[in-house]
Amino acid sequence: MGKMLRVGLMATMVLGGVSALGATALAQQVPTPNTDAQVNEAFREVLRSPGNLQAGQTYARLLVAAGNYEGGIAALERLLLDPAADPSIRVELGVLYYRVESYGMAEGYLRAALADPRLSNEVRKVAESLVQDIARRTAPGGFLVGSLSVGLRGQTNPTAAARSDRLMFGGAPYTRGDELRRKGGMDAFLSANAAHEWDFGTQDSATLVTTANLFANRYRNAADYNTRTTKYDPRDLVALGATTGVRFKPAPSDAPDLTVRPYLAGSELLLDGHQYMASAGVGLDVDYRLNGGATLVGATYDIRRTAFADRADIFESGAQSGYEQFLQLRGTQEVAPLQTVGLDVVLRDHNASRRYFAYRSVEARATYSVNYSSPFGGEGRLWGSSLYAGPTLRQYDGSDPLVDPSVTRRDVEWRVGAKQVVPVVDSISLVLAVEYATSDSNLPNYSYGNLIGQTSVVWNF
Repeated sequence: MGKMLRVGLMATMVLGGVSALGATALAQQVPTPNTDAQVNEAFREVLRSPGNLQAGQTYARLLVAAGNYEGGIAALERLLLDPAADPSIRVELGVLYYRVESYGMAEGYLRAALADPRLSNEVRKVAESLVQDIARRTAPGGFLVGSLSVGLRGQTNPTAAARSDRLMFGGAPYTRGDELRRKGGMDAFLSANAAHEWDFGTQDSATLVTTANLFANRYRNAADYNTRTTKYDPRDLVALGATTGVRFKPAPSDAPDLTVRPYLAGSELLLDGHQYMASAGVGLDVDYRLNGGATLVGATYDIRRTAFADRADIFESGAQSGYEQFLQLRGTQEVAPLQTVGLDVVLRDHNASRRYFAYRSVEARATYSVNYSSPFGGEGRLWGSSLYAGPTLRQYDGSDPLVDPSVTRRDVEWRVGAKQVVPVVDSISLVLAVEYATSDSNLPNYSYGNLIGQTSVVWNF
């Protein structure tokens, strides 16, 4: 039962969209500092009992845990010399070959396992799912994955109205009017993400990767699409973005788990049906996997020219235009089977023609995620829960004379949240999420709090 569970959970993570990290991470024990000693002891056990299939499997899995995929594959393949070898070994081999992107070999082992009547129903489902996934990845025209979600969101303060009624104007305090007070709102939203991969079939695994995303919402109490009208209600938003670039392994022999991807990027933002911002630029993704895939570290550098439209309904909106660059550092560690912790740090520098629009910021977010079997029983569909929290520190370059000419704005924002994913049927899930955001600023105009709750139905394809 242990090996069937391990293979089942492994493939579930693979088909859930995290194959790069989850496939190998769940094919093994979580690496520990004495992995080498465990490998040596397992090897001695194999020498003492060369016909012991359990000892052979343990040795193979420890090799994979140490990052030695080739050794793990070879050790499992030797076990197949025994006619009584369990067919699940071929499924494990199929997953390992899948991990190293040798899809032809993976499919061969998986189909051989499926042809064996001894294969349990649980592991058979895993093998069938992986075969289907390989067919998608190797199909003419490339490999397309993505998600589409629709939902409802409620917020206590969608316009980020200040907590205090005493705000600053021109350096002097004043009492705001009712139209500037906090008002709750509810909107319907649609979100879509897609990624297409076209493998060139080269030794460095060069693959053209193109991504696209869309977010659009509509508030029932929003004003009409007239940019000549001053608005105090929440704004309807449409955000579009895309990147394209070739991902490859610069040193496939010496560093097979290192990938880089230079890319072109663009985005556009509409408010109330009219353009607010457009950007274009370039970037670079770098990812590296360690400890047999249980650890993932990466970085992204991105620089773009942002152009904000001159709009009558947003004061000096065009003055926000300039170059923006950011550096994201990220890491994910599997701490137990189906449990990961992650840390993201983002450094951002936004330039603008007005110094009070230009800023530098540091954002950090820690995330804990866990997947588990349904509390109501059943097989094959894992529930997922995640918690996250982190601050953003933002420092502007100059004071805004319209607010307070003697004070340069500084903000400290915190966000904490939780998300629950409940699978409904294959590829369709219900997602529940809650987040609280709070910002403290040295100017009362920008200190606020906002509680967000949302529910959505997500289709993964």
